[in-house]
Amino acid sequence: MGAGGQDEYGSGRVGAGGQGEFGSGVDEIGGLGGGGMELRGVAGVLRTAAVRALYSLGLDSGEVELRAMGGRRYMVTGITPVVPDPAGTLPEPYQSASAALARMLDSEQPGRPGLLMGMDPEFLLLRESTGRVVPASRYLPTDGVAGCDAGPPGTHGVFPVAELRPAPRGEPRALLAQLMSAAREADRLIADRSLRWRAGGMPLRGWALGGHLHFSGVTLCAPLLRALDNYLALPLFLLEDIRAAARRPRYGVLGDFRPQPHGGFEYRTLPSFLVSPVIAKGAVCLAHLIVSHYEDLPLRPLDREDLHAAFYSGGKDLLRTAWPPLEAQLRALGGYAAAARWIDPLLRAIAEQQSWDESRDIRGSWVRSAPPDSGALPSGRADAFQ
Repeated sequence: MGAGGQDEYGSGRVGAGGQGEFGSGVDEIGGLGGGGMELRGVAGVLRTAAVRALYSLGLDSGEVELRAMGGRRYMVTGITPVVPDPAGTLPEPYQSASAALARMLDSEQPGRPGLLMGMDPEFLLLRESTGRVVPASRYLPTDGVAGCDAGPPGTHGVFPVAELRPAPRGEPRALLAQLMSAAREADRLIADRSLRWRAGGMPLRGWALGGHLHFSGVTLCAPLLRALDNYLALPLFLLEDIRAAARRPRYGVLGDFRPQPHGGFEYRTLPSFLVSPVIAKGAVCLAHLIVSHYEDLPLRPLDREDLHAAFYSGGKDLLRTAWPPLEAQLRALGGYAAAARWIDPLLRAIAEQQSWDESRDIRGSWVRSAPPDSGALPSGRADAFQ
């Protein structure tokens, strides 16, 4: 690498020295945790593997047996569901945890008026003449509303990925206004106008990007995560560029979350929805609607083994058949009418079997787009999709 770790990166390779292709195997599974804190190191890897195994089987609790395979790799060798006794009582400590969760859920008000949302969607800076990624740390600070973050394995010591970190807000339109402001700040700081901005799931081979959403004012529980998977991750999956499937299974797994210091959590399954303001508006408003009313969204098609597998393999045709009942339930929610102007473009694109284009330069669409509270679509809606 160049001085100060500021070299440029070729697509799918580690650094200028070409130290090997990025793999898609899961050496460590980061991001999931339990309780109110995140464990790190081996403890975090073990808890993540256990939680993901239970979640994938549709279980909310249980005991997972793991075998060390060497090199910080672990294999699930057994799962024992927790079963109540004949009196309907769970064994400890599950009974106490279940009672505590029930108390927290009972304290929430209908519609969750205290819900607060934030985000940190990612994008890349690409020098198109060479096909190489320019580290975002050349232009953006590590903190701030437009900043830089760590990249894939092999990019240690630099921060190649750009992020937008709008201030959290209670209303989707206010959050989107902050997102537009963060995009304009990034445009101001990234002085090189020849660089292309790329977003999506994997706009360049080996560079997986996320559209992480943050929530507080709502109790984290398995039904909430499953609602986000089925009513948010699934429709965005139907819209994503076919190249984004390569992001999974290392990243973007179902139910992927991380506890946050502010007491809320981060939902990490989505690809970067910065591919266009139209998609970002729909995703943010849909997420807010789902979290506000998830108890009224009971369908779980992704619990089916064939649909679960299709999500990871990129099988849109199969999952498309599962979508209409989910869409009908979303449209029936009491809060849907107020958000329809932002969500309807996504639903129309799904009906037309469109997908977004991750080869697009997104910079212009964010700097010139319409205000998020205007109800108007930004110019260039058609070029958001292939």
